[in-house]
Amino acid sequence: MADLKLLTERVVEKEKAVIRKEVEEAKNKAEDDVQAAEAQEVQKRSQTKDDIKATYEQEYTIKKNTLEIKRRNEVLAGKQVILTNVFKEAKDKLDTLNSESFKQFTSNVLKQFQHEKEIVLKLGEKSVGSIDSAWLASNKPAQLTVVLADESVPKQSGLLIEKDGIEYNFLFDALIDDAKIDILPEISKELF
Repeated sequence: MADLKLLTERVVEKEKAVIRKEVEEAKNKAEDDVQAAEAQEVQKRSQTKDDIKATYEQEYTIKKNTLEIKRRNEVLAGKQVILTNVFKEAKDKLDTLNSESFKQFTSNVLKQFQHEKEIVLKLGEKSVGSIDSAWLASNKPAQLTVVLADESVPKQSGLLIEKDGIEYNFLFDALIDDAKIDILPEISKELF
């Protein structure tokens, strides 16, 4: 009977050892699972943090670029206003050009046609009174016949020259508009 008791105790011990081993393995597996879950959670939090940071950085970049574009547009609009005012002031000064300066301008224009036979000169409405037929007769190139037109160009200063059905525009608004393309970069460089 003692053998039976010893045998029973061995079987019980063996079973206890198996159970202890299974418990230990289960405990180790549970610890591994907890550690894996914690590592996964840390990685998930890190990824979420990186995603949020990337989103905010992208939003920041977009807002910064938007503000830079807005600022640039405001600066360009300000420059455009200044340039518009510069050209408007130039047109206003030419519209109120004194008689002597207008005569000098007209004389220089007539020299460009000195090898022609006849031209018709039409004044802008704002320039009427600056020159007359008598002045033209005494200040034109020798072989050139200049006919002063009776009508004027409404709301303009300067003059038009007509030769052989072709009209040459020396109205100040048109001259400034033509010169704008050439002088705009230079003015922009000086002002800005």
